[in-house]
Amino acid sequence: MSSELPAPTAAPLFPLSVAQALARIEAREPELHAFISRRPAADVVAEAAARADEAPRSPLHGVPFSLKDEWETLDLPTTTGSWRHRARKSSLDSSVVQVFRAAGAVLLGKTNLSDLGLAPEATSWLVGATRNPLDLTRTAGGSSGGAAAAVADGMSGFDWGTDIGGSIRYPAALCGVFGLRLSSETWPITGMFPIVPPAMTWMCAQGPLARTLPQLRAVLDVARPIVRTGPARGPFQAREAVLYLPGAGNRWPRFADDVTPALARVVGAPNENHGLPSIAKVQWIFNGVWCSHLMDLLDAEPGLRLVPSIGAVLGAVVGRGSLGRGFHPATAEILLQIAVGRALLYHSKPRALAAAHAVRAGFQRLWDRGAVVVMPVCGWPAPRPGRTNWNPRLIECTVPGNLADATGLSIPWGTFDDGLPRALQLLGPPGSEDELIDLGERLLASPGAPGIAPSAAAA
Repeated sequence: MSSELPAPTAAPLFPLSVAQALARIEAREPELHAFISRRPAADVVAEAAARADEAPRSPLHGVPFSLKDEWETLDLPTTTGSWRHRARKSSLDSSVVQVFRAAGAVLLGKTNLSDLGLAPEATSWLVGATRNPLDLTRTAGGSSGGAAAAVADGMSGFDWGTDIGGSIRYPAALCGVFGLRLSSETWPITGMFPIVPPAMTWMCAQGPLARTLPQLRAVLDVARPIVRTGPARGPFQAREAVLYLPGAGNRWPRFADDVTPALARVVGAPNENHGLPSIAKVQWIFNGVWCSHLMDLLDAEPGLRLVPSIGAVLGAVVGRGSLGRGFHPATAEILLQIAVGRALLYHSKPRALAAAHAVRAGFQRLWDRGAVVVMPVCGWPAPRPGRTNWNPRLIECTVPGNLADATGLSIPWGTFDDGLPRALQLLGPPGSEDELIDLGERLLASPGAPGIAPSAAAA
């Protein structure tokens, strides 16, 4: 008999099993509210057993996954987090659900988001507010907050979200997981409800949330042949790092000091030679696009008209649900701000779009010289549920990526003073997702990296 020890077995890329995910959902969903709808457990178990009897189709074979409830699915309602659409049935499966199921992944259900995906907090009349798995007194963020919470808590192996103002990167940052915004230029969205107004589709993107960068890469490799339908660009190579910093007053004032050692080891000492408007100015430009397109937003929502919509919004803000559930208050507050901005400040669509495209051109000049833009995802820890709209600066660092239609990667990077996760983001040109993941792996392996905050559940 040989005295040699057997070679160690490599840890599985996705160690979470369907059985473990279902058990975690059963234990934690009553307090987390990560899911809007779930498939019957018996159906999930039967499908997992069938996958176990097959030869692996892909790295995602047998992996439990979830989808943000904006993706059309035949066997589950697609509500976009709205009470108005609580019983809505899809007429098709989106390419997103098709590609993952064809790869052998097992769908668990649809995750919570804000009504219409507008508020940066996953809270709806359908299931309530999604709680942060790391601190149940805090929000998981949004609008893909249910996705981030499910992944962070070990309820789901991965999720696929959407991002029109930071809706993937922001909740990923708050929950301590990885989130990737894929540029709409190279990954155009199809099979999403409701349809984004045509004049704003360039800001709306999709992408995965997962516990590790190798998991993100595996999900992308499976999705790419079907979901990435836009024109390919040449390879991007990061030759320098440019810091793009928010103004004072946030809870991460030493961001530059905290990220510089790792950046210096990987791409050289970072600089602030970006030539972009201030982040505060960019947020005003972002607001201008939304406000000037108010009527387009209403037209994109089936059945909405201006006068009844205004009544429903005001009723939600004032009545907080006591006058009906036409809109959730968190979304109603955003719509009211858009309407007031349209009435008082932002009248011209062409002017708003010209300013937005100037920001995008500024980013493109940086990418042309090989610069990756580095900034926080958010300068504040997760707020308490219901208070997200109180701080308009919470998404000030994510909206530049939407105006630029950037590829944006959120990477957990230490913790705030209260122990909740922080995250940095890398912004690169359309189609640079593989390069950003490579860079992220090198940064995390650097002696200057702080390490990833503990997750709510063991991987």
